[in-house]
Amino acid sequence: MTQPYIWQFVIPLILQFKIVGEKAYSFQRCFIHSFTMDIQSSIQISIHSSPRFSTWLWIPEWRALFDAGDGASQQLGYKIRKIDTVACTHAHRDHLGGLLQVVNQRGEAGSFAVAFPCGSHSFSQLEDFSNKFNPGASRNAVWHALEEGDELQTSVEGKFLKAFRTRHYADEDRNAAPRSLGFHLMWRKQKVREEFRTLPQAELDAIRAELGREGITSPIDEKWITVGGDGEPLNIEEIRDTKLLLHEATFLHEDDYDAEEAGEDIGHVHSTVAGVLQLAQKAEIENLVLYHISTRYTDSEIRGAIREIAQNLNLKTRVWAAMPRRVHWDLLKEKPIWEG
Repeated sequence: MTQPYIWQFVIPLILQFKIVGEKAYSFQRCFIHSFTMDIQSSIQISIHSSPRFSTWLWIPEWRALFDAGDGASQQLGYKIRKIDTVACTHAHRDHLGGLLQVVNQRGEAGSFAVAFPCGSHSFSQLEDFSNKFNPGASRNAVWHALEEGDELQTSVEGKFLKAFRTRHYADEDRNAAPRSLGFHLMWRKQKVREEFRTLPQAELDAIRAELGREGITSPIDEKWITVGGDGEPLNIEEIRDTKLLLHEATFLHEDDYDAEEAGEDIGHVHSTVAGVLQLAQKAEIENLVLYHISTRYTDSEIRGAIREIAQNLNLKTRVWAAMPRRVHWDLLKEKPIWEG
């Protein structure tokens, strides 16, 4: 009778260790997964993009709206009051058709920034008109004409935008002020200086007590997100090391390129899905969002082309796509079209 009595205690104990072990294994997997999925779990991308009609992107972690196409304020509703920076990539109607309403609606909540390419004169005209149209709210907008390399601090501590030149106009003069810009969403963090990183914790604490936090750390700028706006494929070195690239892809293949639809007949340049996926491969981009995809394509055609091209490239990049004619409120929570 002794052995069964013992097993009454031993068997539950074994099962307990098994459960704890499985939980620990599960936790370890989740812990590793949380690092590999950092962008997907920590960044919200709300976007609507239908070329020729309307494009806007809302990234709440930077409290920033990129472009303000027609209907942006109506679709965002009271989220518009959380915007502290409106960053415009260029002055085309599908990217700024809703800017006046955004300025008026957001202006009711106090001061905010509107950034735009300094080589585009349309924005100064819009500023002048909005101040006359509704001066009470519109005068809360602080307009910033940006050159490539300029930085604009957001209201979120440590987070800022950095402008870079793009080529959306075929006759773009590289020596003149830019008429189109892309934006890096940067995060400036304080990290322990390299000479202190290998010290024992007790010794590091003693130095920090003497020098203060600033004495043992230095600022590190991390490039989290890159928003390219319209134009040809971006420069590889410009986008290298970004954690998430949002790149326009108006057409699926080079053979689909329609000069009239692209506006090339009046001097506008666009990208293709094939060209952007090749760019992502060369720049070793980990996460990619394709947007500004022509409404001529169905969802199945878009998904099929992305998967076919990515498979042929043996692409390691995870790829999402903002389908035209709809709003994606949290795009990165959707299943990637290509897992990478």
